[in-house]
Amino acid sequence: MLLSCRSSSALPPAYLRISEARVIIEGDTLLISPPLDAWVYPKGRFLTITEVGGRVPIVPADQTPILLAGGVRVNGISAQRRPYPFWEFDTLRLQLFPEQEISYAPLYRYFPDTLLQYILREDFESPQLSFRLLNLGEPGAASLRRTIANSWRGFWSGEITFSPAAIFQAESNISFEFPRTEVWLELSVKGTRNLGVGLTREDKRTGSFVSREVLLLLRPSDEGWSTFYIDLTPWVSQGAGLYRYRLYLTSIGDTASTHTLFLDDIRILSLRPI
Repeated sequence: MLLSCRSSSALPPAYLRISEARVIIEGDTLLISPPLDAWVYPKGRFLTITEVGGRVPIVPADQTPILLAGGVRVNGISAQRRPYPFWEFDTLRLQLFPEQEISYAPLYRYFPDTLLQYILREDFESPQLSFRLLNLGEPGAASLRRTIANSWRGFWSGEITFSPAAIFQAESNISFEFPRTEVWLELSVKGTRNLGVGLTREDKRTGSFVSREVLLLLRPSDEGWSTFYIDLTPWVSQGAGLYRYRLYLTSIGDTASTHTLFLDDIRILSLRPI
């Protein structure tokens, strides 16, 4: 009985309720959809993962500070979740008391530019786009243009307009090699068509075309903008030393109706080599 009384599991917990997290991107503070998970580390020790609205018992209650890592759905898949590798921990330093509950909305910041390298950035704020249409001039090619009618961040976004049976095919103007560290794609999309995400492979020495492949099919939310975090590392690491890569995006309209997709904040990033 005396041993039981000393056990930390017998102590009354404090409760931490996680509200919707925000992310700071180039000075803008944004809510992300789908909502981010919180990975909870009382005193730096991993305890649990929780979704928005989750209630986490903290035992004993004085385990502060509590570190919180922003968690994403890898490749948009709910069953694959992990902390995003380019965000700093948020730190909760409030004192917690037994049998009391506090609510906290995490705020995540990217590592500074001294640690990150941005392989590709396209926010559609500049008239010079980072993408070229592969089927430009062909019958049924869907267009890509800048618009201020519907943006995720800033004033402009990219608008893809589909006539019936139209096809969108675009790839990045720049090519990149495997940076020998994790490399991720972020993009925000809104609309009524799926978006295929893939890579174009080029011979590293000659620059000649090797292959073009769709790796994932993304389904935007019907209710607004969706942000996807895509781990490109497994695909680009396979050809390390052989290939250079370009980001490839594609989508197809249906045979009867017109559709629109909006794109914004497309970024490929990795950590700088040490």
